[in-house]
Amino acid sequence: MLLIPVSSFAQTKTTEANSERVELNYKQRHSRQTPNSNLYADGIKIKRDLSILKEIQEERILGENEIPAEELYGGIWNNRYVNAYRSIENIPDTFKVSLANFTMPTMGYITSNFGPRRRRMHYGIDLKVQVGDTIYAAFDGKVRVKQYERRGYGYYLALRHTNGLETVYGHLSAFLVEEDQVVKSGDPIALGGNTGRSTGSHLHFEIRFLGNPINPARIVDFDNKVCHRDTYTVTRNSYSVSRKGVDVRNLASSSVTRSNDNVKNKYASGKVKYHRIKKGDTLGKIARVHGTTVSKICKLNNITTKATLRAGKSLRVS
Repeated sequence: MLLIPVSSFAQTKTTEANSERVELNYKQRHSRQTPNSNLYADGIKIKRDLSILKEIQEERILGENEIPAEELYGGIWNNRYVNAYRSIENIPDTFKVSLANFTMPTMGYITSNFGPRRRRMHYGIDLKVQVGDTIYAAFDGKVRVKQYERRGYGYYLALRHTNGLETVYGHLSAFLVEEDQVVKSGDPIALGGNTGRSTGSHLHFEIRFLGNPINPARIVDFDNKVCHRDTYTVTRNSYSVSRKGVDVRNLASSSVTRSNDNVKNKYASGKVKYHRIKKGDTLGKIARVHGTTVSKICKLNNITTKATLRAGKSLRVS
């Protein structure tokens, strides 16, 4: 009889204690209204707004009136020719290109490589496709050329990319984009075909820099369908062809326009000169011969004063 009230009293005390503890926790998580009570909510809103802004910036590639890599190309935007850059005085000695968002234009295998082909040059790589297969944009950019060439590319597209490269897609059967249209890497741009100078359905794929063709295999691992690296540095050697030391910059290519109006390139100022290293040459001696300084030569060639000079190699001196 005496134990029951005591037990009941103990349970009541425990319940009350728990109630107070719950109430205390509740108050810690939701404090009373104060002038600063909205700071937490405002912080969440700011974070959300910044996140939305970041997504919008990531989605935005170019404005409708923007030209990709405009300064690099001297403001030239030509909708007719693949190589419209003969008027540019000189090209950068080196230029680093981002390959971060590359997409294979098609998953077909290589049927013909870049290089000399009988009496002419083959400026791209041929990839097997069936007529009607979807072709995709290799990088973010803008459609510069949408044309037909009966004895060459057939129906073809040329895209200028934000990373400074241009890509060409030839022998198409249909276009899925318009001239001056902004595209993202991986966007469908055309359908594969067998038009123009073609002996079977395939995609002719070129990579160019300021109009100069680069062997796509230097940049893309076609076996694994990815780029070899996240970046590629364009140099003079990027345009070389192995047979007879031919330099494709000096060869006539299809779809070329010429102009007498020279265009300065902000990435390559002045006359570019090189020194062929001979046995016994030092950086100091080379600098004196060419009227420059050792530090300038090191900066132009991205080397240190302790770099080994190998006979037969070239150094840029201006």
